[in-house]
Amino acid sequence: MLDIPMDERLAQAVASALKRPLESRYDLGKVKALDDFSYCGDPYYEQAREPEEGDFSAIGRMENLHTLLFGTPRSSSIPIVLVKDFGFLGKCKKLKKLDLRWTNFSDCRFLLELPALRYVRLPPWGQLVNTDALEELAGRGVTVELPPVYVPPTVGAPAQGSGPVRAIVEDIKRRTALTCWKLRLQPDARPGLFDSKFGGLPYWPASMPYPTDEAGTKLILLAQLNLEQLRTEAPLPESGMLQFFARADDAFGADWGDGPAGGFRVVWHEHIDGSVTPEQVDALDVPTHAGEDCWPVRREAAVTAEKSTVWMGPDDVRFDRLFREVFQETTGQRPDPEQDFQDLLEEEDARYLQDALSSSGHCLLGYPYFMQFDPREEDGPYDTLLFQMDSEWTDTEDLILWGDAGVANFFIRREALEKRNFSDVLYTWDCG
Repeated sequence: MLDIPMDERLAQAVASALKRPLESRYDLGKVKALDDFSYCGDPYYEQAREPEEGDFSAIGRMENLHTLLFGTPRSSSIPIVLVKDFGFLGKCKKLKKLDLRWTNFSDCRFLLELPALRYVRLPPWGQLVNTDALEELAGRGVTVELPPVYVPPTVGAPAQGSGPVRAIVEDIKRRTALTCWKLRLQPDARPGLFDSKFGGLPYWPASMPYPTDEAGTKLILLAQLNLEQLRTEAPLPESGMLQFFARADDAFGADWGDGPAGGFRVVWHEHIDGSVTPEQVDALDVPTHAGEDCWPVRREAAVTAEKSTVWMGPDDVRFDRLFREVFQETTGQRPDPEQDFQDLLEEEDARYLQDALSSSGHCLLGYPYFMQFDPREEDGPYDTLLFQMDSEWTDTEDLILWGDAGVANFFIRREALEKRNFSDVLYTWDCG
């Protein structure tokens, strides 16, 4: 056996590049491109264990390496590539293309040691240090790519839709208009124990058992919404406290059908006990987001609400069928059952429709927004969006971040909501 320290994922990538397992140190010099870091072992073992930093130093011995792409995780249950030390980069003098997006890379000074570098893809800005090195790279003609920054959909010049698409949008609005409560973060306000907020110490009466997962691990507050404070109306309760909890793991408590159950809870307190104090809640040993490096809520923030009207957008699983119906009535053309709005509209019209029917942002009720796709069945039981928590940040700090600028959704059956039964909720989140 070769005495070359090597993380198992690196061994997989080398074997993929060579089309065979590594047989000698001489083989390292034959590797010119590494682009397959998918885990090749038991997926159940990989999912169950804690992520660990691995030894990737052998990459520094690959003197002919010109492409290094750590790439995208194949599954949300498999963690990103955690590298113990990126010092090996300084030895990769022929490296031209580098993708570090799905790693724990942080120190941009390492990149200055790569004279042949022409392209690099990096993790989110908030993860990086010594970012002044990126300006020097740009001066050398290196293309530096960062994940897209969240931009509210109202910013920028709107698309100018044609007459037919405007008629289609107005008809969809007429058919799907729905009242929701858009939630706004107030990061400069300090919320109290009974206030609406994202993150922080939750309101919790000592007489009630605190939410846990099936292993007995206490869950962390994602959001609590004082409904009387927010002035909500039916079908939402008009009073009490609605809270959303999740487990602090790689999936933020979502199971997606293949993980441990009980990773989240939705709780409605019909009455708020004003005598509860922060000290009493602290005495329950309640966990908070503080100290959780990868928790979506980066810091506690107060929340306000505005009653608004929204419409079904392209992200909703029910949209395509509705669009084809409205399209046929408006244009007289019968679309193919498999066609969606992007197939039937010109690019400018499709962008106009997306802008006009956007459902991004934080809200109670309304229609969902996804970075990928709606996981529900078209005629499935979870017909009502209860709560959506989007990603949001400012120029100086992250406020909410679901993975790579994603979004989380909590769905409920309309009948259960009207009966104030929050025990059966579908929770999911996704990112780009």
